[in-house]
Amino acid sequence: MMKTYICGHRNPDTDSVMSAYALADLRRRTGMADVEPICAGRMPGKAKWVFDHFGLVPARVKRDVYVRVRHLMDRSVPLIDHDMTLVDALRRLEASGESSLPVRGGDGRFVGMLSPAKLLNFFLEKGDLTIPVARAPLHHCTQVLVESDIVHDIRAAAVRNPHNHFPVVDENGMLLGTVLKRAFAEEPPFRMILVDHNETAQGIPGLEEVPVVEVVDHHRIAFAATKEPIRYTADVVGSTCTLVARMYRAAGERPTREIAGVLMAGIVSDTIMFQSPTTTDADRSLCAWLEKLCGETADSIMAGMSSVSSPLQSMTPDQAIASDAKLYREGGRKFVLAQIEETNLAYFHSHMAGLAEAMDRAMESQGLDFMALMVTDPVRGNSELLFRGLDAVRRALPYRRGEDGVLMMPGVLSRKKQLLPEVLAALA
Repeated sequence: MMKTYICGHRNPDTDSVMSAYALADLRRRTGMADVEPICAGRMPGKAKWVFDHFGLVPARVKRDVYVRVRHLMDRSVPLIDHDMTLVDALRRLEASGESSLPVRGGDGRFVGMLSPAKLLNFFLEKGDLTIPVARAPLHHCTQVLVESDIVHDIRAAAVRNPHNHFPVVDENGMLLGTVLKRAFAEEPPFRMILVDHNETAQGIPGLEEVPVVEVVDHHRIAFAATKEPIRYTADVVGSTCTLVARMYRAAGERPTREIAGVLMAGIVSDTIMFQSPTTTDADRSLCAWLEKLCGETADSIMAGMSSVSSPLQSMTPDQAIASDAKLYREGGRKFVLAQIEETNLAYFHSHMAGLAEAMDRAMESQGLDFMALMVTDPVRGNSELLFRGLDAVRRALPYRRGEDGVLMMPGVLSRKKQLLPEVLAALA
């Protein structure tokens, strides 16, 4: 049975993690087997608080979904030990139905492939099949695979290789099994459901090679074409968790107290307690429904998450600017818009030099044209913008420049609805 991962965008925020977690619960209830929510990178501190508060096992942090050799490997293929007699080894080979089998040395390492074709001349010369395999001629494969190898990186070489069997070893060289050449043409052993994003560039690394079977999102649609029809849920709401809560209702399901709390956390986090201009009546009404199921108020959940230290206090500058960063390719430019919450903007100004240096490093390593860090004070309903890169874009933005070069953004809370449109207009 194929595994299904549910995952939000890389550099996840609370809404991304919570919507994946809750949707996994709903999909299990409605008949999907072997489904797992994952977190595409560092778990946000606020998300961790929610899981701890409701006594839930957090979504597993997973750095990528690349198909690796271990996913293709057949561990049931019999191995031949070097001290077996040739007659016993050939019987094992015949029983397996394979054209060749890997031979394991006394130390557990791969030493070669046993093949009848290679043994013909040897047998005619020696006429003795009681000698150990270690003394027989073996095929020495030109390609030994490591279980952690990314299939995309080795597929072309493996397909060109004249052999049909490839031995697989672990990081220490111990023989684990084999991969057949035909396995490189098979579909990946898992599939994806995306939440809180629909762009491959914003997704977990490796997403481009894995079939996507569903999307639940509240952002603009920039999704690539799919081979087959997929389920797609999108609406203009302030949080992906709002959409998932609505999906529970549509399915006739009631979230548990804990899942209701998870969904509430995503809603109040992404709408900044309904202050964001992305907030809709649907966000408010569904959150009210969830409050009744959870037995806690949205205010109490928001207060609990607000008790978690801000990224500027708990992370290095490099970690802070990457904690909620989204990559865009628009107007021939490649750029990142990052956002963090900080109720003490004076603290932001005291760390500005380190943040600027981290942004410069990120621009160089990722080949960006520019990067902007939006620091939002949800209590006062304002943001400030630290901009690095193309000065022409910075000058085109409709924000007053402060004394230290930071752009002042009174009343701006939403990266998606308020900042991104201004950036796109500056690029036009």
